[in-house]
Amino acid sequence: MVNPRISALLFPASGVRLLLLLFLFSSCSLHGTEVPGDPAGAGTVVVRASFREAALPGARVEFLRFGGEAGGTPVASGVTDREGVATFRLPPDRYLLVARWTRGGDFSRPLAPGDRHAWFGGNPVHVARGTAGEIFLGLEEFAEPPATVGERPGGTGVAGRVLSTGVPVEGASVFAHVRTSAAFRDPGFASSVPTGEDGSFVIDLPPGDYYLLVRKRASGGIAGPMRKGDLYGYFPGNPVSVRSGEYRLLSINAIPLKLRNVPSYSGRNAGAALVEGRIVGTDGRPRSGVYAALYDNPFLLNRPVFLSDVTGGDGRFRLSVPVPGVYFLGARSGYGGAPRPGDFYGRYEGNADHSLTIREGDHLEGIDITVTEVR
Repeated sequence: MVNPRISALLFPASGVRLLLLLFLFSSCSLHGTEVPGDPAGAGTVVVRASFREAALPGARVEFLRFGGEAGGTPVASGVTDREGVATFRLPPDRYLLVARWTRGGDFSRPLAPGDRHAWFGGNPVHVARGTAGEIFLGLEEFAEPPATVGERPGGTGVAGRVLSTGVPVEGASVFAHVRTSAAFRDPGFASSVPTGEDGSFVIDLPPGDYYLLVRKRASGGIAGPMRKGDLYGYFPGNPVSVRSGEYRLLSINAIPLKLRNVPSYSGRNAGAALVEGRIVGTDGRPRSGVYAALYDNPFLLNRPVFLSDVTGGDGRFRLSVPVPGVYFLGARSGYGGAPRPGDFYGRYEGNADHSLTIREGDHLEGIDITVTEVR
């Protein structure tokens, strides 16, 4: 499970106004990392694994290619040392970060109750050329499924309890996803109603395979970015196979997020690519005090990955992109949560899904975004 204290967005160190804490690792050594050689332009990522706030030796940490499915062949993997640390040199790209720990150190078998697992809540991890950064990753225990979960009518789906340090969690929502390639930034296929005092939940689902996650926001909402103190859980037995005419019983552990993930302001800093344009109103006049934002999902949900500085009187923005890829472009004033009345908000309409494909060395110009005032 996840326990981020720092965003996994890793920017070039020179001249960047970081909203992240970057570290220099000249004194660090590699700890069991299966990455041959030193990839050109590689960035350094140090992962510190923990369980219930204590360092966790012997955890296998894996970086998967973003866009692939969980359980695929990792791009890089390593086992944490006695201080719970594994260090990686990774080519510039986007990755999914996962980890697991098994009793006896046998990673070839399926996870069993008492083993531990993590899905980094800041996924995808962005590694830019020549950068250095640190990620704190908290693992959760794979709990025994409950014997029963109340009375359920006949049907098909999943049912169980949400726990945190062994205590039932009230007011949490469980989400069923059918794929991992979007890093669970999409709304998912289905969700439960908030759990009751006993932490129980039920989701009716057609037969199939699902990835289950749990979220509980301190604000009480079921949508919007996760914040410090919110609970987040990933079921270690994912994907869960649901068969016709039965409910799969399971327990999902959730742990508090230590620090919300924040995007980095690109401003006028150097990057692998550059996007420039204007933010205008429906009258075609430039809008000031608005920033352009790149997201990693077509719904423009959660926090953006990269932000420009706010626009001036000419409405122009300049957005440096350290890690090439496919992103989704929008613009807004204000920050945090859904746009509020009085905010300006808009999406790039050059494509139906608001996407931009950004390659190494690209300089995209003339990108206009029209914003409207939220009523």
